[in-house]
Formats: sequence, C-alpha cells, structure tokens
Amino acid sequence: MVFKRDPREDLTSIGASPFDLESKDDAKDEAESKAPDQLPGGRKVIIVLATATLILILFPFLELDPRYPDASKGLSVLLVTALFWVTEVMPLSVSSLLPMALYPLFGIVKASSLAGHFFSGVSFLFIAGFFLGLAIERWNLHTRFVHVMLSKVGGRVELYMAAFMLCTWLLSMWISNTAAMLCILPMVKSFQESIDDRHSRFQSGMLLAIGYSATIGGLATPVGTPTNGIFMTLFQDFWPEQQEFSFATFCVIALPLSAALLLAAYLIACATFVWTSSEKVVIDAAAFLQRQRMGKVSFEEMVVLVDLCCLMLLWFTASRIDQFPGWKHWLGLTQLNSGSIGLLLTLPLFVLPCGRWLPSWLRCCLGEDRCLSICKGQRPSYILDWESVKQDFSWEILFVFGGGSLIAHGTVASGLADLIAQSLQTLGLSDFLFIVLVLTVVAFVTEIVSNMSTLNIFGAIIVTAAHHMGYNQVQLLLAVSFAASFAFMLPMAGGPNMVVYSSGRVPIGQMVSFGLCLNVTAILLGSVYICFVLPVLLQFTGTSYADLPQPSAQG
Repeated sequence: MVFKRDPREDLTSIGASPFDLESKDDAKDEAESKAPDQLPGGRKVIIVLATATLILILFPFLELDPRYPDASKGLSVLLVTALFWVTEVMPLSVSSLLPMALYPLFGIVKASSLAGHFFSGVSFLFIAGFFLGLAIERWNLHTRFVHVMLSKVGGRVELYMAAFMLCTWLLSMWISNTAAMLCILPMVKSFQESIDDRHSRFQSGMLLAIGYSATIGGLATPVGTPTNGIFMTLFQDFWPEQQEFSFATFCVIALPLSAALLLAAYLIACATFVWTSSEKVVIDAAAFLQRQRMGKVSFEEMVVLVDLCCLMLLWFTASRIDQFPGWKHWLGLTQLNSGSIGLLLTLPLFVLPCGRWLPSWLRCCLGEDRCLSICKGQRPSYILDWESVKQDFSWEILFVFGGGSLIAHGTVASGLADLIAQSLQTLGLSDFLFIVLVLTVVAFVTEIVSNMSTLNIFGAIIVTAAHHMGYNQVQLLLAVSFAASFAFMLPMAGGPNMVVYSSGRVPIGQMVSFGLCLNVTAILLGSVYICFVLPVLLQFTGTSYADLPQPSAQG
C-alpha cells in the first residue's frame, strides 16, 4: 500500500530539520539559476533544418543529366538524409525514416514499394543474433569462456594479452562488439591490478588492443556487426533473383581477413608496448586467477552453450559450400533462411525454465549448486524473458537497416547511382587502385560518421560504379562493408573505442597514433585481400558473382 503525504505537512515531524529544508531550497534555487536560457543544441538544429530546406527546394530543379531526370531529386534526398545522419540532430533510428517520406514526395519511388524494402529477412537474422547475445550475457557464459582461456596461458604478459584479444575477438562474432568490450573490461581492469603502476603505457596499449579486437571480430560473421547485416540486406535488394548470401559463405570470405587484422593488431601492440619496453612487465597471474574463481557451470550456461553450438552448426551447414549442397537442400527446406533458422533456435529460450524450476529429481541429478539460477538483477523464471530483452535490445539498429535499404533503392531508382558511377569511370583506375581508393575514403569517413550510415551512403554508388567499370560488384560491396569497420583512431568512431576511452586509462593521442597505424595497415591488407584472395574464396564457395546484372531498382 502507498501512503500519500499532504504537501503542507511539516517535514520536521518525519526527521528533516529546518536547516536541511533550507539547504535543499537553496540548492534548488541555485540549480534553477544555472539552468540554460536557450534550447540545448538549438542553433545546430536551426542550421541543419535551414540547410536541409534549401537542398530540398533548390536541388530538385537542377538538371544533372537529361538521361536521368530524377537524379537531382535522388541527390537531394541522399544529401538531406546524410546531413541528418552526420550531424545526429535526430537519433539515427528516427532520421532513417526520412527516405520513406521524401522519395514518394518527389515521385521517385512509390511508398508501397519502399515499405517492402524497409524490413527484410536479414532483420530477423539480427533479431535472432540479439536474442542469442543477450542470453550469453545474462548467464555470464562469456565470463566463463574468458576465465577458461586465461587459466591455460603461461606467465608471459604478451600471452595474456593474446588470450584477452582472442577471447574478445571470438565473443564479438556472436554478440555486439560494444557489448563484448563491456563484458571483458572488468576482467581486464582486474588483470591490470596485477601489474605495477609504472607500466601505465602498456596498460593503456593493452586496453586499446583488446578494444580493436572487438571491432575486428565483428567483421567475421553476419551477426557480428550491423554493417555486415546491411551488406546482406543490400545484396538481397540489388539482386532479388539470387539465392540468399548464406551465413557460411559470408564467414568463409570474412573470417580470414578478420584473423589477419587481429594478428596485425597484436603484433603492432607487442612491438609498441612490450618488445620495445625498457623494463620487463611483470604480472602476478596467480593473484589475478584467484580473484576470478568461478563456481560450477550452471544449468542455464549449459542450455545457452548447447543452443549456441547447435545454431552455429545449422547456420554453417544450411547452404551450399563447394560440393556440399547443404542440409536445406537435402531436407527440401529451401524456403528457410538464416533469420528463420536463428529464430527456430532462440525463441525456445523464452519458454525453457531456469534450473530452480526443474523437477527435484532432475536438480538432484544435475546438482543443486548448478540450479541456483543466479544472474544480474532479479532471479528470473526462464532462460530469456521479455522484460530483460526489451530493456537491452538495440531496436534502433533495425530502423537504420531499413533506412539504409531505402536509400540504396532510391539512389538506384533515381538514376543517381548510374550518374555518379559514370563519373568515377572516367578516372581510369585499375581494379586494385579503385579498391584502395574506396577503402581509404570509407575508412576515414567512418571515423567521424556512423559506420552504418557510411555503408548506406556509399554502398549503392560503389556497386553501380563497379558494374560500369566491369569489376565484380559483390567484391566492391564487400570492400565498402569491411572498410566501414576500419575505424580505430577516434573515440566516436565505434562502440569499443568509446568504451576504452571512457575507462579514463587511454590518452587520446595514444589512441590516434595506434589507431592511425592500424587504419593504414587495414587499408593495405584489406586491398590486397579483396583484390587477390577474395575472388578465390568466392569461387570456392560455389559462385564467383562475376556476372551479376546491374543493381535492381524494381520492387
């Protein structure tokens, strides 16, 4: 029962002294006096709105090319959407809805046609990935994994750094890279308590290397980072007649590059902070492992681990790889896609009870200490429940997916992509130099612009340019997708960077210097990989995608 107090009641009767009340009144008056007399960010909003209005009024009347009468209208929508994405005067999820209003307004694409592009099968793949990641985090399966890895490492500090980086890299393939870094950070801080304070430079370098491994790990799987999901969506939109770009195919072509970048980041970190250090970094590994001792594996951890392993197996073996046709073909379930497979194995987590609700005989067999159902927050009844999911689910990413798909479709439908592609064709660059140019531009743009926005802006343009120049379109779309994750220099470039910088242990200058070195390495390594290795891997998966038609603007 809740009792309501009369606001006129004397508060001294319930323990508040007149002095306390006077102090609170003074504090309130002081806070009110310091309140801003202008709308926060109001000037920025006015400038952005004025610029957007001018673009929408003036640009549609420009004639960029008589062959593409709607290109100027498409350009105005692209510029206005990009303006809101870059300035973030509105959340990305809200500004991603702008194309849904603007393309029909200018008569470029019907609203009914756009609506069909907003939500796709890849959206459901990411929903399944989120469910799985939330289950892993809720029951601390990631913590146990890291603890097992670290307990097997020897006493050398570079081996511990390698173990931390490898754990973070593997985790970020299945949960968001920001979440992976947040999960690992407490253990990293605990480990660094075992290191003398004189080695602060090594400590900050180690934090950076682990943060970068989270970003790099996200490259390896379709659910690792949103840009990979956007690639899958754009592939579906551009070539709707093609079969789904399978989970296994993506991993086969992305995992080697991700592993090579992880190795490069590790070697740079060791060369900079360990091998060239004037003093040997000594650690008290026994004390660290003692602090990190864990109990027995819980029933919930077993369930989530089994679910993860089954899902990985089904995702990797669903579609054709080389001579293996995939279990979907064998069973005649070709209508299934990666998203529906993911939901089939993650939705049951909402109805599987926690260990404490198991029958007594089963708890006895498992061990009562494995069935305590302890996790962060209140003790739940099911492995996953809606209350925890809706609190931690990144709903806004689904809106950005949809907005990016609309921008890509509208840019192609308006003829703007063709117009820009023909201009790029006049540069006369070889495929290797063109890939270097694309990776360089995208990698440095994504340092200051959201990686999802960067891919959405450049995706359709680069793919259409690749078609006009006779290059492999999927190869170039993958180049843009990968480069959108080459963001290592600035805190705002990515979630892991911000987590590391927010720890207060990493100077901005050190992040910029280490990040620039890794940026350049990623661009050079990525260019060689995409130009020479990627075609071989695509051929190995059963299709090279070399003869795809021009990106579709239908539907």
